[in-house]
Order: sequence, then C-alpha cells, then structure tokens
Amino acid sequence: MAGVSAGTVDRVLHNRGEVSQSSREKVEAILTEIDYKPNLYVSSIGVKRVISIVVVLPSFSAGGYWEQIEKGIRHAVYEFSNIRLKVKYLYYDQFDLFSCREIYNKALTISCDAMLIGPTFTDETMQFVCRLEAQGIPYVFVDSMILNTNPLAFYGPDSYTLGRIQARLLTESMDKGREVVMLRARRVGDESSTPSIVRRNGFLSYVREFHPEMRVVDGAYDASSAEQSRAAFDELFGQHPDIGGIAVFNSRAYVISDYLRRHGLRGINLVGYGMIERNLTDLRNGYISFLLSERPDKQGYLAVRAILEYELFGKRCDRMNYTPVDILIRENVDYYLRDMA
Repeated sequence: MAGVSAGTVDRVLHNRGEVSQSSREKVEAILTEIDYKPNLYVSSIGVKRVISIVVVLPSFSAGGYWEQIEKGIRHAVYEFSNIRLKVKYLYYDQFDLFSCREIYNKALTISCDAMLIGPTFTDETMQFVCRLEAQGIPYVFVDSMILNTNPLAFYGPDSYTLGRIQARLLTESMDKGREVVMLRARRVGDESSTPSIVRRNGFLSYVREFHPEMRVVDGAYDASSAEQSRAAFDELFGQHPDIGGIAVFNSRAYVISDYLRRHGLRGINLVGYGMIERNLTDLRNGYISFLLSERPDKQGYLAVRAILEYELFGKRCDRMNYTPVDILIRENVDYYLRDMA
C-alpha cells in the first residue's frame, strides 16, 4: 500500500535502521489509514530485555475503585506475560498528602523504565513528575490528568464533563427549590484531590448555567473516622433541613448513603462515582440515585499497554485518552453486581 519494501515497513514499525523521510511518511500514513496496532504478543517474541515498571497508586480496601484499576494492570501483565516484565507496586494514603510525598520519594529511588501513576495531590505530583522527566523516565497517568505535565499518556474520564453529567442527573431528578450539598472528603495536609476539584468545577458550571436559583452548600466527611463523619452529617442536616440532593465527587457515596439508611431519610437524591459493591448495594436499595462508573479496569489495562508499546517499539499513543462512562441506576444494577461476582 505504501509502495515500499517489506524491509522498509519493518524498519519503520520497529524504529530501527535507516529509512528515508519520504518512505517513512508513506508508511506512517498507511499505518494511520488502517489504524494499525502492533500485536504485542507476536512482536515481543525474542525480546530479551526486561521492562521494569513502577506502579504508584492510592491504597485501597477490597472491592474499592483503585483495586479495580490494579486488576486492570495485573490483567495486562498476565496477558502480556511473554514479555519479560518486572512490576513494583507502591501505595499511599489518598487522604494524606504526607503519605503521598513519602511514597513519591521512595519511587524516585527505584530504577525503572517507566512509571504508572494514579495521582491525587496536584502540587506533589507535579514536583514528582518533574524529577522523573529530569531522569528521562516516561510516565502514564490513570484516573486524573495533571495539567502542565508531559505524560506519555493519560487514561481516564473527562472529569469536568463528569461533573456536569452528575449535576444534570441530580438537578433533573430532585424536587425544585430544595438545597444541594457538594460533599467532599477531609484530607491531611490538603483539603481536596485533583479529580474532585475538576468534577466540582464541572458540577457548579452546569448548575450556574441551568439552575442559577439553586442553593448549593458545602459539606465534608472524615474518611478515617466514621464517628466524626456522623457528627458532621448531624450538623449538616441540622443546619440544612431542606436538603434535596447530594453530590459526592469520589467513590465513597456509601459513606453518606449509610447515614441516610440508618436515619430513615428518603426523598434525597444522591449521585456518586464508583462501581464498588457497597455503592451498588445502596443503589439497589434506593439510597443512591445514580452512580457514574469510569471503567477503572480498562484504565489500568490500557496504561500498561501504552508503556509496552513505547518501550518495545518507540510508539507513542494519543496523550489524552478519555475512557467511556457508564450510568448506573436501580434498574440495571444487578447486571453489574453479577459481573463483580
């Protein structure tokens, strides 16, 4: 199709040997036309080098959002087991900036070919990746994109659009004239996470555009203390008895849905994120109205594949790769619960 020899195509595909600029452009144009993707299994046969990857993620409990991202990573490692891979996993507390800083510093002491990062704190992550870039180590983000950085790729949702979708689901399904709460998690060293900030901004932009009269109030819970969270919710509902909707910008919608269930509070629309079992159960029981699922397993899988294609072939994928989003409701939740089982 390109009008060149098979040997020339091979040299372009594997980024080796001398190829004229005109021949390279012809081959690359055809590769784009046919949407060519290398077969990692076949192409890596005979590759003797070991590819080392450091994975830095928030720690998680069983069934959590970040566990699903790690499952996608491990699935990719298993699928491409013919490649000699060495993967090191590091975990930090996503609600503690100082824990994140400590693990980032530890990661910098480990020799590797690439890093896969699940970022939470913006400034810490920017400082971390600047040091990676100085060392010539490529990196891929999952879940959240950090602006003004240069990752090999990002895989995750469009957080700003997600916030707008969340606002639309909430405002169009709740009674008019009632208050909306934007619920955030308290964090040690920093009050907010990167995705939560962007989703919150998207949420507010939609409300201001379509429901400027709506009263929006801030609320918070303590991720490390159920007792302090209950006290915070008691105060919130005491001060705002006319709450009609609650937006949670992370995967812990179950924290407030559990409170609603325990206090028999119905008629409050709650929209959150994360296809985790506790959320799905409360969605089924009517204490969560909608859940947005960001396909975490897909994010992890594609991030590993991007690293391998770059390390094996020098192939760069698109930098911004937004993953699809599922909207879960009570009527379709059983399909997702069955998949998790």
